[in-house]
Amino acid sequence: MAQIPLWVKAGSSADALAWDPWRRRWVVSCRAPPTGGKANRAVATLMADWLGLPISSIGWVQAGSSRSKVLSADGITDAEAERRLRARLQGT
Repeated sequence: MAQIPLWVKAGSSADALAWDPWRRRWVVSCRAPPTGGKANRAVATLMADWLGLPISSIGWVQAGSSRSKVLSADGITDAEAERRLRARLQGT
């Protein structure tokens, strides 16, 4: 099971993925507002799509209202998650 550190920017103008070397986290921008768990649900859906996994494989290790989060992805390793996300960055 992969554990993926994220920095979430809710309420953005577009859904996007980036790497932040300073925070050592993936930055996920999502259009969903940061209220009522909408952004967390949107980020989980985006990450499932970007990782090529079903949404049922995605869970939260650390979420809440903080921008700093940790997502879990069943069925892949940390190295495979990083490979897939970096491939996504190169493809955009």
